Amino acid sequence: MGVDVFLQHHTHLVADARVGLITNPTGRTKTGITTIDALQQHPDVNLVALFALEHGIKAKAKAGEHVSDTQMDSLPVYSLYGSGRSLKSSLDNIDVIIYDIQDVGSRAYTYIWSLTKIIKAAGEHDKRVIVLDRPNPLGGLTVDGPITEEKWHSLVAGYYPVPRAYGLTVGELARYLNREHLLACALTVVPMKGYQRNTRWTDIGREWIPPSPNIPSPQAAITFAATGTIGALGTVHIGIGTDMPFQIVGAPWINAEKSTRMLNAMQLPGVEFQPLIFVPDTWLFRNKKVQAIFLHITDPIAFRPTRTEVAILAHLVATYPEFTIPKDRYKRFDQAMGTSTVREALLKGDTAREIWERWEEALEEFATVREKYFLY
Repeated sequence: MGVDVFLQHHTHLVADARVGLITNPTGRTKTGITTIDALQQHPDVNLVALFALEHGIKAKAKAGEHVSDTQMDSLPVYSLYGSGRSLKSSLDNIDVIIYDIQDVGSRAYTYIWSLTKIIKAAGEHDKRVIVLDRPNPLGGLTVDGPITEEKWHSLVAGYYPVPRAYGLTVGELARYLNREHLLACALTVVPMKGYQRNTRWTDIGREWIPPSPNIPSPQAAITFAATGTIGALGTVHIGIGTDMPFQIVGAPWINAEKSTRMLNAMQLPGVEFQPLIFVPDTWLFRNKKVQAIFLHITDPIAFRPTRTEVAILAHLVATYPEFTIPKDRYKRFDQAMGTSTVREALLKGDTAREIWERWEEALEEFATVREKYFLY
């Protein structure tokens, strides 16, 4: 991981500097020491403050839950999520910000956009940012989904035009955003050693540490970009509250055998659909028998999450009269998707392939430009 390379070769980058660290439990060295402890114990690093994003410094807070300032290991922990504090005041007593958090590879995740805000603020206030790179669970080849339209820019959908799956590590994405969108930050990315673009998480040989409560496994991270927007509808169960979050799509009115057969016939890359029946004890359809489609990922590198999500949605629209996209959820769905065009096309009855084709040209352009920022 980038933290190991930093500790071995690059601590001179923070010589005589006051260092702030943005991290959570995913920030660890190859020996399992937290990045907090590793930096505190290093004689050449003056770690003076920690910063917490959504879910908090311990990654335990629920999605959207307020994160308060606190203290850890004799260091102040300043919240950058819902605190109301200006980024300038957060940076006043810091010279260098180090970022070390595991990414999930999906645009609809607040960590990368909180990092982007820090990069922009650092550029405006003459601070430096160092990103300690970590793997993308989807690999470095998968570019998929619509690119966020400006009207939907937010901490959830993203502040810049990026597709749902961007095929970059967090460090590469930071380089891309800093240069392409003129954030003017003195940014350094410390790359991983031995990582390649087609590396699967299972090839890394590291324990998965949940970056947020509902991403308890690499499988959940991979499928997050394939079911998260479906979950925004509030009408279909996506496994939240079970040991399979983001890995299933279910409802009492679904015929799991029929749906898995029809979806498998589409031969979507990297995924096999399997029928599942369960009774949720929390959240949606509590204590009811739910038939579900389980997303068994056969190849995370070949998997196209947003194509898969749109295929499932188009199937539900065409097959089940009980399936609805509630009007009061339009905004939430569109924000998560980064565009209203997908919802509008689904309501019109367009096929999944017709919807995919509309984002291909912009996707190809992004995929080409991003190559300038490859580190692997």
